[in-house]
Amino acid sequence: MAKLTQSQERELRDAFNLFDRDHSGKITKSELRRMLGALNVKATDNEVQKLLRRMDTDNSGEIDFNEFKNAMAKSFFKKYSRKELTDAFKKFDIDGNGFISSKELENIMSRMGKHLSQKELQATISSLDLNKDGKISFDEFCTLFD
Repeated sequence: MAKLTQSQERELRDAFNLFDRDHSGKITKSELRRMLGALNVKATDNEVQKLLRRMDTDNSGEIDFNEFKNAMAKSFFKKYSRKELTDAFKKFDIDGNGFISSKELENIMSRMGKHLSQKELQATISSLDLNKDGKISFDEFCTLFD
């Protein structure tokens, strides 16, 4: 596995903490299912179990941060196709207008069990909103994956 930058490791830790709803330091099968559901990924119980087994290298039945990091780090070094990025963007762009608004971001985060304050939502939008129009375009979204 290639070495992650501090920023990448911090992003993965933030994502892990978002999915670890009970703050146990582990992602359970139900937390993994909730995460997939929040992203509109329809998975059967068997598919969730297979994903959990693939990530759970110590066979504990849960995913700790190192297992999560090892599984997810590959995505930091992968170049995504335009179709993959478009599909991901569409999951956030609920109204299909070509932009992710703070309301859409709030909705997806809420479905993941993370309730952000208006200040946190605005800070997230601002960090990606390169042209400062108050919303995230597809091109701005893609900068997350460069």
